[in-house]
Amino acid sequence: MGKSNKSYQPLQMLSIKSTEDLPANRFVGYDGGLCEGDARAFGATEVSWMNNELISAITLGTAIIETATGISAGMDITSDAHGKAIQAGGGGAAVNGRALDTIATAGFIRVKLVP
Repeated sequence: MGKSNKSYQPLQMLSIKSTEDLPANRFVGYDGGLCEGDARAFGATEVSWMNNELISAITLGTAIIETATGISAGMDITSDAHGKAIQAGGGGAAVNGRALDTIATAGFIRVKLVP
């Protein structure tokens, strides 16, 4: 499902310096790069950013995140190795949000970010 038909509500935006090019709608790590797999996210990108820019990331509220797989509403969400949303499994995966939408394959969903 495309992202053009989704609404989101960013409640807090914080700045961080990017350490690589960042696509829109991905989780960002505390190092300013794409969030690593199962890691705690700093926030989420709203638009694309270039390496070494001071970016603004959504850190509280809801964000649109690109998924790597199908996801069901209500699932705990973590990041894959490319900053995309996947279901958080056991084994210490950091929960970065909860899915607000169901999608059968990779695409875009709304995620309620959790601190």
